[in-house]
Amino acid sequence: MNVWKVLGRYNNVLVLSKKNSILILEINGKAPKPGDSVRVWNNRVVTGRELKAKLLAHFDEELSLKVFKVPGLLEFLHDISHGFDKKYVHFVKLFVKHLVPSRFLRMNDEEKKIIMKSFPEVFESGPSNVRIRFSVKNFFEYVRKNFPINGKIDEEALRRTFTLKRPILSTEEYDVYQMKESLSKGFLGKNYMAVPLSGKHLIVVFRRGNFPFVEFGVKEYPDLTFFEDFANDKVVVEKKENGWTLIWRDREVMEFELPDKELFPRPEKLVDNDLSDAIFLLNNLLEKNVRFASMPSFGIQEMWWEKDNNRVILVVNTVRFGRVVADVILEGRSLSVKFYAEKNTEELSDHSEELQKEFERLGLIAHVFFLRKDPMNWEGFNAYG
Repeated sequence: MNVWKVLGRYNNVLVLSKKNSILILEINGKAPKPGDSVRVWNNRVVTGRELKAKLLAHFDEELSLKVFKVPGLLEFLHDISHGFDKKYVHFVKLFVKHLVPSRFLRMNDEEKKIIMKSFPEVFESGPSNVRIRFSVKNFFEYVRKNFPINGKIDEEALRRTFTLKRPILSTEEYDVYQMKESLSKGFLGKNYMAVPLSGKHLIVVFRRGNFPFVEFGVKEYPDLTFFEDFANDKVVVEKKENGWTLIWRDREVMEFELPDKELFPRPEKLVDNDLSDAIFLLNNLLEKNVRFASMPSFGIQEMWWEKDNNRVILVVNTVRFGRVVADVILEGRSLSVKFYAEKNTEELSDHSEELQKEFERLGLIAHVFFLRKDPMNWEGFNAYG
């Protein structure tokens, strides 16, 4: 059992100090006051009565000394972390690690308010549901690379169905034939598209095109002008949470049947001006070799770039895998990538060999690891009690 001093109290959150160490705990009873001494043991805080406690964070000597020496820093950490909410802990610890104390002390109240207002909103953002769109051409390239082609077209049998028929529409790009038989679902493959209609179906033969085999359902029947836009790459395919939808003239026309596969978006810009200001101000507080970014609209909560070490730490909030942490270090041509996924870890780790080969194709000596233990969380009381 160890004696700790209460450094700060925020409702049911206690900040305790001992020598050069800090514990941040959540308790379930009346909290002692700052300056009081308490005993911590076996997930309990003893103050004359025992209070159950939950560890939120532990600051080692390096981090604790900064908190002790910088007036107002503890209160600031409390405000930007929603009262030391567990999901902020990694952000808070890396912020303190890379903080330049003199810059924090020069920061005015208005600048602090901008940061304190913006960052709690960052961590409240849900899983990434950002719209990820492909052109038709890029979509089929993606399908070839990422999905096994299980189906194939019997081209001779298909040709027999329309060889003696006259097309109902013929252009420089394609011919459209109408069949009396009905289809339960449509398909694409090679240069053919079969579209099911009510009691009949269309077969479209494109003069140019080389499609992988993909089945689809029709959400809304398009008119014949659709095929012109399809042939000229004027439609898009959107990745949604549970499927792949073809969008034509702002209408959802088809839904492709592909295995569900998580995609990480490629963000191009920040759209939240307030958050941009907060990120700029926060980076002014950090060592010059460390940069921080956050793009919650893309599911990226944290991105820490340690320039001197060629290291990037990403924390991404996803639908399928929950929170995903990637720790990437590049030394010359040697690349180390450590992943942690909150759920469906086995499914994500199935891609490790594929990912490693892709890195090696780029000329890198790659080492890809999948961690079972969440690097964002920290040990329980037994390490300190």
